Order: sequence, then structure tokens, then C-alpha cells
Amino acid sequence: MKIDMSGSQPYETMGATCQTRAPAEKRIRWNLPEAGVFGDNLHKVRVLRKDLVEPAAELWRTSYSEVCGSPHEFLLDPDRYEPLIAMQETWEEDSTNKVYCMSVVEEIATGRVIGATLLTKFESNLQVEFSLAATHPDYRRRDLTDELRRFTRMIALCSGAEYFTTFCETWHDITQNWCIKGGWKIAGIFPGSLIRWKGEGEEYRGCTVHFYKFVGKGAQYVTKPEEWRLAPEVREVWEVMEQVNQKIEDVFQARVQKEMMRSYALSP
Repeated sequence: MKIDMSGSQPYETMGATCQTRAPAEKRIRWNLPEAGVFGDNLHKVRVLRKDLVEPAAELWRTSYSEVCGSPHEFLLDPDRYEPLIAMQETWEEDSTNKVYCMSVVEEIATGRVIGATLLTKFESNLQVEFSLAATHPDYRRRDLTDELRRFTRMIALCSGAEYFTTFCETWHDITQNWCIKGGWKIAGIFPGSLIRWKGEGEEYRGCTVHFYKFVGKGAQYVTKPEEWRLAPEVREVWEVMEQVNQKIEDVFQARVQKEMMRSYALSP
């Protein structure tokens, strides 16, 4: 049912520095890339299917136990998967209706899940969050995540989202460097943003680094700083962040150009 907004008005007129559009139905749909075999044909990257639910939950318990007690605790419990996460067997319906999409790396010989990522959609905001990624401790530092990350990006890029977000833990800087190398912009450091499990009987509030990226025409609808009202301290922070983010963008674009030139040189 459409809400009657005829007697309402915004607090302040904004949107003078960007494009605007008429409101329309917003939909995000998980697409289904073809499962890919890699690593000397020993591993396969795919979306989650029902027979991999138990191995996937075991992976998260082994690799990301810190989410115990947090909003992502459901990843540790296989009984909570099907109501929340899109499954390959019911993809036609789930790709539209389920909030979460999980990609996994399956060890073909054993059926073991040794890596996974989780995407979350915020449909009314045309937003996809790259929420979490995990690699089994026995398989870390083996370059198995590259194919998983590529597969996950394909799902997100074809979803209809125009705004990507992610957050990185601060107990290592691996994922932070992935984001920076990939041209993501830094949104900020959020101290104490998420509950994290320390061990039996203990928890703490962890700090996370947040990043964002616009997709497609998303950036065209973003208001510009000249119409923002920022407190002096906030503007100072923004200006520093913009300097850092511009450096990230410059390095990223130079890398893209170099790769394009290399591809052109190798083409027949």
C-alpha cells in the first residue's frame, strides 16, 4: 500500500548538487553464477546448497567463532540457515525473498567447506553489504580466496544494488588491504561497533573499519559536500578522509589502466 505523503515535507530541501529521480519499486535479486572448479580441480566455488549447510556452519564455528553472541550468531547454527539464506535448490524463490546469500568453497573430494562469504541485502536502500568472509585455518595463505571473492563480486554486481558497503575486523589488516586495493573508500573506524566472543564466558566490543563503493549510476544521486551542514570538527575529519580516499582511487585507477593495457598488448 502506498503511503500518503501529501501533507509532509523534508526538514530541509536537499539534492541540489546531484541528480534526482522519481521513487520506484526497489528490488535486489541474488543472481546465480555458474559454479567454478579451480585449484587443480580440487575445489569448487558455488552458492550454498542444503547438503553443505552443516559443513558451512562448522566452518564458521571454526573460523569466525567471534560472531558468537553477535547479530551474525546464526551462522554458527545450521538449523537457522534455511529460513534466512538463499539455497541453490530453491533459488528461484530465495534469490528474491532471502536477505542473505552465502558463497562457499567446497573441497570436492571430501565435501568439506573450507571458505565462505556472506552478502546481506538492504533492498529499499539498493544496498548490498559484503558482511563476512571466512577461511578454514588449515587452508589460509593458499590463495583460495581469490576465486571466492571474484564469485561473490559477480553476485553483488548483478543484484541491482547501487551501493556496496563492508566492514573489516581490526585483529588483522588483511581484509582492509583487500578493500583498499579494490578501490573501496574508507567510511570510518567504528570503535566498539560489534559484540565479539573472546572465549568461554567472555566477550568484548570489537572495533571495525568501514568501507563503501558506488555501483552503476549510484554516485550520480549523491549529494555533494557544498550543500552539507557539517560541524567544524566533522568537516575536518571529512577533508582528511577525502585526501586518503583520493589516493586510494588514484592508485586503483592506475592499476586498472595498467591491466587494461596489458590485456590489450596480449590480445591478437
